[in-house]
Amino acid sequence: MSIRTIMLGAAAVLATVSPAYAGTVIVNSVSGLPTATTFGTLPGENTGGGTAAVTTTAARSGNGSLEMTGDRTRTQVGIQYAPFTTNLGALANVTGLTFDWRIAGDSTNPYNADYTPALRLLIQDGATRKELIWEGAYNGTYGNTARDTWYSSSVNDLFYITGGSVNAGQTIAQWASQLTGATVSGFSVGVGSGATTGYHAFADNVTLSTTGGSTTYNFEAATGAVPEPATWAMMILGMGAVGFMLRSAKRRSQTGLRAAIA
Repeated sequence: MSIRTIMLGAAAVLATVSPAYAGTVIVNSVSGLPTATTFGTLPGENTGGGTAAVTTTAARSGNGSLEMTGDRTRTQVGIQYAPFTTNLGALANVTGLTFDWRIAGDSTNPYNADYTPALRLLIQDGATRKELIWEGAYNGTYGNTARDTWYSSSVNDLFYITGGSVNAGQTIAQWASQLTGATVSGFSVGVGSGATTGYHAFADNVTLSTTGGSTTYNFEAATGAVPEPATWAMMILGMGAVGFMLRSAKRRSQTGLRAAIA
């Protein structure tokens, strides 16, 4: 499985992979305006005082997770608002969008003790922008969860569509079979409007699954580790060896070219 690490905002890629369906992507921070392939917080979305950051408060699958507090947080890949609309491919190719979630022990909100973070698949259906939205309330979580406990959604969970009845949920595969021609402009994890400032939850391992494979975004806190002197020495020797091989290959190519000309 391919793994890469990205520092969002700076978008520094420490280990590169193919941009499409890359296995696992390690996300160290969320900030600024997201792009088609990196997570970021959307300016204007956290208008209710919400915050989102990669922390070690409730580690999941490593040393961190995405910690969300307050109202209306949105951390996403891709931009669905014109003129920044992105195209991540056909909705018909998407088979699922899943994540891990956890409600903090001190979380409060006016809806329900088991009010979960929301997962959204952002789509463009012709000239109309739509969202397919996962919430625990429509997937049997109310009355069935515990605080400070991690849970995972599944590809068989239900998403409702903006503008439709929240009780008319379907799987993403079912929506894809109906919204022919629609494209995916992004996906997000966050908290809905009205959760108020006392809301506190976590998310991790946001996974977009498609017919061509899947990409999991694993939120991990940056360690800031500095390589040991011996490690630096090995890195320098390795880079020197690569440079030597490249120069040798270039000389061989030039020699072969001269011979061919002669």
